[in-house]
Parts: sequence; C-alpha cells; structure tokens
Amino acid sequence: MGIEATVIIAKCKKSQKTYGIRIERRRSEWYKTWAFKINEKSARREGFDKTAINGKFIACEEYNGCPYCHSREFIKCGCGKISCWNGEKIIKCIWCGANGEISRVDKMEINSSVNF
Repeated sequence: MGIEATVIIAKCKKSQKTYGIRIERRRSEWYKTWAFKINEKSARREGFDKTAINGKFIACEEYNGCPYCHSREFIKCGCGKISCWNGEKIIKCIWCGANGEISRVDKMEINSSVNF
C-alpha cells in the first residue's frame, strides 16, 4: 500500500500570502510534513483547492511551518478556511474577516474549497 498524502491550502496571517501544507496519513492521524509557497492559480490548477479530509493533525519533527511567518500551527475559521496560528486567543480570519475566540480541538474536518 502506498503513502496517502495530499495538500491543503492555507493563508499566512502576517503576510496574507497563500501556501500549501503537505499532509500524510499515518494510521488514523494526519501529519504535517512540509509547507511551501504557492500562488492561487497554481493551487487551483493542481486541485489543492478541493481537498477534503477529517482527522487529527500533528506536525512532524521536520515540518518547516508556514514559509512566511514560520508558525507550525494552523486554525480553521467558521468559513472553513485555514490560516496560521501563533497562539493568540482572539483572531481575525485572513480569508473572511470574521473575529472569534480560539478553542482547541483534537480533530477537525478540513474542506479546502477555496474561492480565490
């Protein structure tokens, strides 16, 4: 059996730039293995804007984090999109502009449907 891996799209809260996060399934958990700069056109062409997964997300030791701010953590807004997270309790979503309080969860569903 081969490695199950995919890419989810995220946006850096500080730079407001888009990047991809490669994730790999290991048993029942998803591991963040690598993050890389990508523009919206390339992400759409590769189909990364259509990724839908569910599970627990863990950063591998070698995971480099956001290529812009180097955060190794991300959050999911109520709008469904992913952005960097640097530990703040109240955030403003870089995608939709909503403000909210952060709460930790063990598992989440990600549907990376992104309208650029």
